[in-house]
Amino acid sequence: MKVPNLLISNCFKKENKSRRILLFIFFLLFFSGNYITAQSSPELKFDWLRNARIFILDAYTYPFKPRIEFDAEKLAETMVDMHVNTLRIATSGYCNWLIPGTEFATASDLGNRDILAECIAACKPRGIRVVPYLRTGGLIPTEIMKPEWAHWLNPSGDRYSRRSIGTLASPLCWNTQYRKAFLDLVKKIVSEYDIDGIYFDAWASCYGFPSPMVCYCPGCRNGFKEAEGLELPYKKNVKDYTPEELETIERYHKWYKEKLAEVFFETKRIIKSKKDIPLIYNVGHASYVAGEDRRIMDGSDAFLYERGVSMLERAEGTSLAVSHGLAVWPYVGIFDGYPRIVHYKYELQQEIYTTIAFCGSPILYHCYFFVDHPEGRKPVKEAFRLFDENKKYIEKFNPYKFAAVVWNAKDPPRHAVDGWLWDTNARYCTLGAFAACIDNHIQTTSFLKEDLNNAELLNQYEVLYLPDICYLSDEQIANIKKFVRKGGGLVMTYATSLYDKNGKKRPDFALGELAKIQYIEPDRKMSEKMAENLTFGSVWDLYIKTKPGQPVIKSPLSDGLIPTHLYETVKSLPGGTVAADLVIGTNNEPIFPGLVISRYGKGKVAYIPSALDAMYLQTHIKQFSDFIKDVIEYVSPDGQPYEIDAPSSLIANMTSKGDTRVIHLINLTGCNIGKIQQNVYYIPPVENVTIKYKIPEGKKIKKIGLFIPAEFSQYSNGNILYITFPKVGKYQGVIIEME
Repeated sequence: MKVPNLLISNCFKKENKSRRILLFIFFLLFFSGNYITAQSSPELKFDWLRNARIFILDAYTYPFKPRIEFDAEKLAETMVDMHVNTLRIATSGYCNWLIPGTEFATASDLGNRDILAECIAACKPRGIRVVPYLRTGGLIPTEIMKPEWAHWLNPSGDRYSRRSIGTLASPLCWNTQYRKAFLDLVKKIVSEYDIDGIYFDAWASCYGFPSPMVCYCPGCRNGFKEAEGLELPYKKNVKDYTPEELETIERYHKWYKEKLAEVFFETKRIIKSKKDIPLIYNVGHASYVAGEDRRIMDGSDAFLYERGVSMLERAEGTSLAVSHGLAVWPYVGIFDGYPRIVHYKYELQQEIYTTIAFCGSPILYHCYFFVDHPEGRKPVKEAFRLFDENKKYIEKFNPYKFAAVVWNAKDPPRHAVDGWLWDTNARYCTLGAFAACIDNHIQTTSFLKEDLNNAELLNQYEVLYLPDICYLSDEQIANIKKFVRKGGGLVMTYATSLYDKNGKKRPDFALGELAKIQYIEPDRKMSEKMAENLTFGSVWDLYIKTKPGQPVIKSPLSDGLIPTHLYETVKSLPGGTVAADLVIGTNNEPIFPGLVISRYGKGKVAYIPSALDAMYLQTHIKQFSDFIKDVIEYVSPDGQPYEIDAPSSLIANMTSKGDTRVIHLINLTGCNIGKIQQNVYYIPPVENVTIKYKIPEGKKIKKIGLFIPAEFSQYSNGNILYITFPKVGKYQGVIIEME
């Protein structure tokens, strides 16, 4: 049972008819073995994608907008000085095109220049890879839009425009002559230029179309009618569509998505027929990954995140892509309005450290100002030089697989709670789970929910953490059972597996057999008692209290009351052990289990009825993350590969290759890790840091090394290697070589 409806935000109750229709359309678009210890990762054909340090030059900002102020030789010299090895250069942009000889308009002052050719001539002799950028169906300036390419706002052929980056822009449609012009551009670039890959803007269906996201050009109307036998409905006001017409629009969206997929695969065919180079594209942010067309995602070699949120989400999103087997290029720095000046200090450096520590490739947005500001290069240059000098311990290294936290952002209807002070939803639970692990220095990977279909990939981890993953398919449930039965550890929280694919609450947990739990509906008397201890979107004077002799929660956490959050009401089944109760503060009256543990085959399972992870994200109360840490350690078959004595502001991630491990330590003491664009001018060191590394059976330590020379001590006690630093500055890489 959750917070009563009266605590749910009134905004859900006051939607008007138009808002409901828009939300309906949005959801249609968005949601359309033995356990193994060997550290292997999905194969990546173009390994350089994971070891790129990239500069971006877009055509809609300085040095190309409002006029061309670009010198390729000076840029290449700057990149060499800063240890940058890849350039992503526009051929098309939001406002200008920078190469001649295509059907697209060029910059008014381009003249006889070819910017892509200039970049190749300057960069390639210096060992810098060049990746051209092709815009894929996004908006272009209305003033240069060819009528035969345009999206039609209505059957009369009117065009839609909106102002962006100072320019009126309009959407294109793939079912026009634009498709041929785009494919001809692809042929030209891949045939005539010495490039190392191609980057595309988002392969987004109905890109930039206004609601209800329909194009009425002849290609769309005739093509859709031929394919579906239906006319495209049109209403001037969205709220006037009938349910039948909305269903037709949904079918149009699916049809248009197929047209886009056709363009993608034809694009890939053209490229691969000329050059065996990687395809990279823009996902935008990790939160969009679940909504991607898997054919395009898996048909590409890497993707880019252009939106940063926090250092935590940078680590989470990077590991999410890498665990899926794709390279990822997260922006370092983001869009801002100051492309000509130095206006940062250490935040770019810390973003670089975090990105590379989690095996991503940092890509810098504003970068041409470095050409004229050598003094501003230092923080970025310092980080890039460090990784360049230690590339032996970066290239072909992958995150060590221990705990996989499943990523999700989709709630069933009426499951999420929007309280006055505290909220609970899928995103808070999954990000909170990742945060609890990272803050307690647990080796953690963010794991795509769809990858639970891949038993081979899942079996490479020791612990699977399901934070309020409400729906799991039959295949995923079967893979999870096999994973646990053969020795893996499982942690599940809140409503994991309690809903079906239609968002309806099940009578019981689909994973109840593993966790030895059963959902129960409280009677009226108990419901009233529960309501007395719920307020502001969370619990009030309600706690977790461990039972005497339980083997999970350690002292001193187990010695008193432990905070909790919203919870599901369950009972333990035979084979399950209640290790802790949910208790009301007065007299510590137990009302329901607060932690149930069990065994399934060779593996251990722990079920936490409360959404502790969501509350940890909002409060950072240490008892929440310590509770989660103890539970993970309990279900783990072999325990953590390392422990670190340090505050949570020191982020850690371990990578591996053969018998070598690298533990990356990133100091975020000076950063507001909950926000982006935080200028950080001073980072105090973290003092007295100790790493306790568990030496694998049959191995011995050959050598300890550091990325940055520093004072440290080391000794071994049994199978534990202790490495202690009096202080860690902004970053440190600890190399452990074994034999």
